[in-house]
Amino acid sequence: MSGWKGNEAPVGRVVLPQITAALGAPLPFQCAMPCPPLTEDSFQDLLARFAAVRDPRHPRGIRHHVQAILAIAAVAVICGARSFAAIGEWAGDAPQWVLEVVGARWHQLQCRFVAPHEATLRRTIQAFDAELLDAVICGWIAQQGGVRADGARPAIAVDGKVVRGAWRPDGSQVHLLSAVSHDTAVVLAQREIAAKTNEIPELAPLLAGLDLTGVVVTADALHTQRETARHLVADRGADYVLTVKGNQPTLLGACRRVLSGPAGDFAPEHIAFDRGHGRTEQRTTRATPVTDQSQISFPHAAQVFRIRRDIGGLDGQRATKEIAHCITSLTPEQASPEELAGFIRGHWQIENRLHWVRDVVYDEDRSQVRTGAGPHVMASLRNLAISALRLNGHTNIAAGIRWTAREPSRSLEILGMT
Repeated sequence: MSGWKGNEAPVGRVVLPQITAALGAPLPFQCAMPCPPLTEDSFQDLLARFAAVRDPRHPRGIRHHVQAILAIAAVAVICGARSFAAIGEWAGDAPQWVLEVVGARWHQLQCRFVAPHEATLRRTIQAFDAELLDAVICGWIAQQGGVRADGARPAIAVDGKVVRGAWRPDGSQVHLLSAVSHDTAVVLAQREIAAKTNEIPELAPLLAGLDLTGVVVTADALHTQRETARHLVADRGADYVLTVKGNQPTLLGACRRVLSGPAGDFAPEHIAFDRGHGRTEQRTTRATPVTDQSQISFPHAAQVFRIRRDIGGLDGQRATKEIAHCITSLTPEQASPEELAGFIRGHWQIENRLHWVRDVVYDEDRSQVRTGAGPHVMASLRNLAISALRLNGHTNIAAGIRWTAREPSRSLEILGMT
């Protein structure tokens, strides 16, 4: 921590270079396992990225730089702040050395760093270009990853979430589509869905900034569309694993037909068994290659498979049976039934490790932030907090937030600032 006296600016205060690279350049995507720890250079890079975000305010009268406003908001959210009021309160209580690190304004007369008022934070955040901020945050997150140590194919899950407490002036709710890494559950991209459209046409723009070569993209049945499959394989060099449901009745019927019959007619099935949370679950995965395009007419389809889930009590007696059908561009040589089952299990991490955390830990669905870009920006800051905690080894996000909240330095420590 730098010291200071009189009305001089503190010695050693950080001076950040401006970003010269175009923010619109494709972002690298590499699933990380294990994740390298974040460093001081990483944090400085994040501050530099924040400094490159266009300030939405009129130039006259600006006292607090956009970099400081975003950094304060980001660190406050990592400490558990859920609202603009909480961010303002955290900033007002932040120690001088923390304000120095995040680039707060040095007041020449008071000889101290001063934090922006809650009203300044609120008005500025609500006016940000949320799409650009998403690119800045997700680009930084993607750059923190390393190469998977096990050599497995990287995969990302795509799914949407409605921010139920945020209503637009036209009466629609804010709907965000996210892309999340399977292995680390960090957010790689996010995009807001316009009021008069849906997720289907937004998947391609969502993934446009990521290098998908050799990546497996998983999505729910809404995205089981011919154009989506063609785009992922032919245009992006990716593979897909998609769920097939009643929105594609012809394809669903064909999958059921080719996957019916005795187990001996197929490759060895993969069986997994779980016991816990008051129940038992057995998952049996059966796959078969697509050899006849007249039976399975879907772009680049190489295999179809089904996962049968037998769920019962701890006594082992079956209570319910569910069968999910899926389709993939991965050949049997590229993905066995066990690996296909792993992709489906990995897909639900976006629900369990992102959406659930935002809803329960950050109480997002009851948030009253609803003006301008506020709901989108706050969701982006929550994504940043969750991803940074995971990259630093915190598997329990609620415990990680409590850990950072108990000591001001810890909110910077998870970003490598010790």
